[in-house]
Amino acid sequence: MSHFRRPHAALIAALCLAFTGAASAEATAIELAHQAYHRGQFQHSLKLYQQLAAAGNAEAAERAGYMLMHGPATYGPQVPRDPARATALLEQAADAGRPNAVFVLGMMNGAD
Repeated sequence: MSHFRRPHAALIAALCLAFTGAASAEATAIELAHQAYHRGQFQHSLKLYQQLAAAGNAEAAERAGYMLMHGPATYGPQVPRDPARATALLEQAADAGRPNAVFVLGMMNGAD
């Protein structure tokens, strides 16, 4: 009977590693986006943030929205200003409970 326990334990261990790997892969992706941002690689960081936002990452949606709101004035020609896309991303982040996104949306709406 003991030979049945080993495959079962190995399966559980493999599943745990798979779930842990998926969680750390997302963390790695957001970390890569942050690193690119801090190196001044704004076009690359925006691309990563938008990909993560499309996968449901609220922090990435907030950051991409903020970048698109400011565009070239802050980030140079690498990042276009796109108020409509910025609003959509910030709304996504706000809906997920990101308080800074709510604040920035309020600032945008007050500026009109």
